[in-house]
Formats: sequence, C-alpha cells, structure tokens
Amino acid sequence: MSQSEQETEVSMFEGMRRLVSGVCIVTARDARGERYAMTATSVTSVSGEPPSLLVCVNEKARIHQAISETDYFCISVLAPKHKQISVNCATPESAASRFEHGHWAKHEVSGVYYLSDAQAVFFCRKAQAIGYGTHSIFIGNVEATHVAEGESTVLAYMNGGYITLP
Repeated sequence: MSQSEQETEVSMFEGMRRLVSGVCIVTARDARGERYAMTATSVTSVSGEPPSLLVCVNEKARIHQAISETDYFCISVLAPKHKQISVNCATPESAASRFEHGHWAKHEVSGVYYLSDAQAVFFCRKAQAIGYGTHSIFIGNVEATHVAEGESTVLAYMNGGYITLP
C-alpha cells in the first residue's frame, strides 16, 4: 500500500509525536548583538571526536538568521522547573520577553546567553550548516560544557505535551 505525499507527511508527524525528546533552549546572538532563543527537541550528538552536536532550525525561525551569520550558538538542556521558559521560547509572540524569566548568563568567549541553572549547557562553535527542505541542520563543535551537580531530572516532550524523566 502506498501513501500519497500528503498522507505520508501527516502520518510522519503523528509518528514523531510518539518519540520522546529532551527539551532544550538554543540561543544565539546576531551580528548586531541581539539575543535569540528557541525551544528545540531536535538536538542530538554527532560525534565524540570532535565533540559535536546538531540542531535543526526552521528557516522561518528568528534565530535561524542569527546562527547563520555568526560563529556560536548554545544549547541548554532543561529541567522541569524550566517548563514556562520552554513555552515562552516556543511562542512566536514572546520574542521580546524570552530573556525576562530564568537565570540567564552571558558566556565570556562567545557572548551567547545560556540558562545558568540548566541540567547541561553546551557551548558550540558552528562547524557546518546544511539546508534541507524547510530547515537547516547546524552542526556545532562543542568547545565547553557545563553539567549541573546533583540529581538530574530532565524536561521532555511527547505526544504534544511535557513530561518529566528521571
């Protein structure tokens, strides 16, 4: 049985809703120094040598231009206490207020802001950008990592809602 392109697209998205993904905030600054933040569940490791991660960003997202034109981006892995920050960074209308809540700090080397109380923070130098369909795949070499001390409980996303994982 073959599906039409539209049926495949609909069923793919339905299937992806069943995939549990960690929730992250991706941050960057543009060439003018303006800050950008976006909620992302499309973050994964690429390699251990060199240490690298990738994030998929829709070309229409405000942060896309910032990552495209600069060298650095940051990925903060969220804890359950960051749920509202995730919601704010996923809502297009909240662009101006994304940095009003949370414990944000500025990385000394890159100037990119990050959540200082995140479960983990990866400071990345952009190594490659690959356009595919409606998105760009940004690969970043991890130049520094901060991992929170103590118990790790992460915020995850599945089936259109947030869940907590130990």
